[in-house]
Amino acid sequence: MGRRGNNDSHWGGSKPFLIRDGQEIYVSNDGSDNAAGSLDDPVRTIERALALAGESPKEVRIYLREGVYNIDNTINISYCADTFAPLYICAYENENAVINGGAELALSDMSAADEEFVDKIIDKPEAGKVLSISLKDAGIEDYGEISRRGHLISEEKEAQAELSLDGKVQKLAGWPNDSYTGLIKPAADSGEYGSRRNPENGCSFAVEYDRPSLWSNQSEVWLAGTLGPNYEFDYYPVSRFDSEQKRVYLREGALENYYTDPYYRFENIAEELDAPGEYYIDRQNGMLYFYPPEDAKPDSVITITMPTENLKIYEGKTPNDLIRMENCCNIVFKNLTIKGGRGSAVTGKYNTNISFINCDINSFGANGIRMDYSTGIEIRGCRIHDVGQDGIQFSNCGDYEKIGANNNIVCNCEIYNFARLERSYKAGINFGYRCVGATAARNHIWNGPHTGMIFYGVNNDIYGNEFDHLVTEFSDMDAVYANNSCFPWERGNKIHGNYFHDIGQSTMNGKHQVNVRAIRSDNNGCGLNIYGNLFVNIGDGGTGSGNNGIGAVMANGTRNKIERNVFVDCNETYMNTMTYEEVETAQDGTLYPDTVVNSSGESVDNTINGAKVSKLKEDMKKYLPVYGNCFPELKSFFYEHPKASKTNEFKDNMVINIKFPLGVLNGEPDLQGFLGSEQLVDGSGNYVSEKDPGFVSYDNGNFELLPGADKPNDSFTSIVMSAFGTIKD
Repeated sequence: MGRRGNNDSHWGGSKPFLIRDGQEIYVSNDGSDNAAGSLDDPVRTIERALALAGESPKEVRIYLREGVYNIDNTINISYCADTFAPLYICAYENENAVINGGAELALSDMSAADEEFVDKIIDKPEAGKVLSISLKDAGIEDYGEISRRGHLISEEKEAQAELSLDGKVQKLAGWPNDSYTGLIKPAADSGEYGSRRNPENGCSFAVEYDRPSLWSNQSEVWLAGTLGPNYEFDYYPVSRFDSEQKRVYLREGALENYYTDPYYRFENIAEELDAPGEYYIDRQNGMLYFYPPEDAKPDSVITITMPTENLKIYEGKTPNDLIRMENCCNIVFKNLTIKGGRGSAVTGKYNTNISFINCDINSFGANGIRMDYSTGIEIRGCRIHDVGQDGIQFSNCGDYEKIGANNNIVCNCEIYNFARLERSYKAGINFGYRCVGATAARNHIWNGPHTGMIFYGVNNDIYGNEFDHLVTEFSDMDAVYANNSCFPWERGNKIHGNYFHDIGQSTMNGKHQVNVRAIRSDNNGCGLNIYGNLFVNIGDGGTGSGNNGIGAVMANGTRNKIERNVFVDCNETYMNTMTYEEVETAQDGTLYPDTVVNSSGESVDNTINGAKVSKLKEDMKKYLPVYGNCFPELKSFFYEHPKASKTNEFKDNMVINIKFPLGVLNGEPDLQGFLGSEQLVDGSGNYVSEKDPGFVSYDNGNFELLPGADKPNDSFTSIVMSAFGTIKD
C-alpha cells in the first residue's frame, strides 16, 4: 500500500454564477475524469468535479461516493457562488467519504518486530507487542524533518511524518513515558544558559540520571518540555550525553532562570519503545515500529501524514495545506472526513459564507481550520482533533475600525487533542488578532496541554461551552485566555453560561502547577463580562505550594464584571492582585502621565503593559468616535487607574466549597468569597457556604438547584446542566 497517484489540484473559476435549477456532480474512485459526472458516470477526482462546477451557472452539489480520496497537491479554491445557490461538497447520503492527505496502511499488515530491534528496547515489552513494517516497501519514503518548536523559537517548518491510528495521532517513543524528569540547576553565572531567543548555539546541563547512555542514536533525540518560563514550550535537539559527567548537551537550546523548575521528557528514541501508543520511524532504513494501544482493532487503519505540494504561489509562499481557499463565497463542506496532512486541513482568506457541517478533521501537523480576513464562517457539528497547532483560528476577521461583526461561528463541535507539536499558545479555538463579533457556542473543548481558547478583539461571544482537562502541561496559563491589555478599547467580550471543570490539577516532575485559571484577562485587561458560568473542581485543594494561584477567574484592570456564577470546590473564585494605591494625577488631569521618573532620576516614557501611554492616548483618540459610542467608559479610561478605581464587580455569585475550603495561600478571602482589595472591587450579594445549598445531586455532578435551595437572592437563576457542551441527538 503505497504513496498516492498524482492529481492536478489547481482549479480556477472565480466568476460568480447565476441561480437556476441545481446540478449534481458525482465523484467516485471507480470513475473517470473524462466522464460526465452523473450518478451512473462519475468523475474520478475532486479537482475535476470542481472544474465542472466552475463551468455551471446553476446551484451545484458535488457528491463524494464511499471511499478514500488521496490528495497529493493542495486543492486551491477560488470560487464564488451566488448567495442563494451555494456550492456543496459533501458525502453522498450516509456513505463515508474521506479526503486524505496521508498514506494509509492496515494495522493487520504489520508483523512482530525482529529480535534485533526488540533486544535494543531497555524495558522489554511482552513478546510480539511491538510491530513493524517497511515504509520504503510500501512506497513511503518522505519522513519529513523533526524541527525546533516552541513559543517565539519555532523554526516554523512543516511538521514531520506522524503516525495516526483511526484518527488519533500516537506518541513518539520516549522517556519518561507519562511523566517528566528534570536537571540540576546550573549557577546563574555559569555561562551554561545560552539565549532562548537565539538558541542556535545550544547549551548543556547536569542531571542526576544516566538513562541517555543507553541510547544508541543520541543525536536523533529531542527534548520536549520547559527549560525556562513555565508557560512556554521548548523542543530542542540533543547533541550528546556525557555519561561520566552525567551531562546533557543540546545542539540547539537554552536555559532561562525562572521561579519554577524546568521539566521535560526525551523522545524519538528506539530503545524507549516500551508503552502502548508509542512508535518510532527508522528514517535511515525506512522502517516503522509501533506498539499499538491495547484497544486497537484488527481492522484499524494507520495513516502516515504526508506533505502536500501546492502548485499555486500565494504571496511568494506555498502553504502546504490540504485545502486552500481565497476570495471564495457560499461554499458548504458537509459530512466529510479530512485527514492526514503535515500542514493544515483548510486555510484561506478573504472568504465569505463558508460552512463546515458535520465534518471530522484530524491528523494534521498544523491547524484544523484557519480563516483570515473572512466573514460568515460557520463551523458546526464538527470533530476537530489530533492537530499540531490550533483546532480553529480566525484572525483579522471583521471590520475593526467600525466594529463590524464578522459573524463567524463555531457551534456544537468537539475539539480535543490539539496543540500536539506547538504545545504553547495554540488553542482549541483561537479568536486571534482583531477578531470582531465571533461566536463560540455549545462546544466541548478538552484535553489540551496549554490554553483551550484564546481571544482578542471586540464583542466576541463565548457561551454554552464545556471546558475541561486543559492546561495539563504548563503553569501560568488558563483554559480561556486573553491578553489584550495593550488595546484597552477591545471590550464587549462576553463569557457566559459555560461549564469549566477539572482544571489546575497537574503535577510536573513532582511539583504542582501554579497560576492556572479557568479564565484570565492577562496583564490588567479590562472590560470582561463573565456571568452565569459554572466552575467545578478548579484546583484540588492541595496545601503548601500546591494550588498556588489556582482559581476560576483572574481579571485585574478595570470594568471587569463577574456576576451570577456558581463556583463549586474551587481553590479560588475571583482574584484581583492589585493593591490600592494613591496614584499621582498627571498634568492633563489623568492618572496616567506620559512620562515617569525612574530609579535613576531620569524621565522616561510611561507604559501600560509595554505600550507607551502617549501612544495609547493617541490611539484612543482615533478609536473613540466609534468605540466611545459602544463603550462610553472609554472616555474615562485614563482616569481609572487599576490601583485606584473601584470599577470591578463581583456580585450575586454562589461560592460553595464542600470538598475543600477556599485557599488562603495568597491571603484570606473576603467574606464575599473573592481575593482582592475592597477598595478596588465592588463585592456584594454573594452566597458563600461550605455546605450543599440544595443541588440536585452534588455527588453525581448535577449542580442545578432544587426548589427551596439556598441562593444569593430570589432572582438568581439556577444553571441548567443540559445547556453546556455539545447538543446531544
